[in-house]
Amino acid sequence: MKKGDDSWIKTAARDIIAIGGVPFFILVLARVYMLNNPEYFSQFLISGAVFLLAFLLFKQNVYSGLGLITLVFTSMYYNDVIFTVFGVIAYALLLVGLFYLKEDWKKVISGVVFGAVAIGASYLAGGLLF
Repeated sequence: MKKGDDSWIKTAARDIIAIGGVPFFILVLARVYMLNNPEYFSQFLISGAVFLLAFLLFKQNVYSGLGLITLVFTSMYYNDVIFTVFGVIAYALLLVGLFYLKEDWKKVISGVVFGAVAIGASYLAGGLLF
């Protein structure tokens, strides 16, 4: 490696950002489906659908929004402080990675906001359905 070569940092940033990606979200959603908990699954599914709709309309950052949805709902399910702290650290690293890779900060922040809105909407809708 040459002096000043930061390709390993870029690779690490892209790797951590993947936890907010669509394939990872679908993988977690499939795992949630196997829990046989319709209320929890519907909240997760509704939040993803609401976020997808917002993404199509407003073009925010998908990683920051889906990563937040995954963090919140998995933390709620496991209800464990150590897991939640680990998840928050991973999500913070995801955000740092997005900024390091020079993603548009306005889209990153709007992704976080739309992710939070999707979480709230799905939490309420899931509670009303069950």
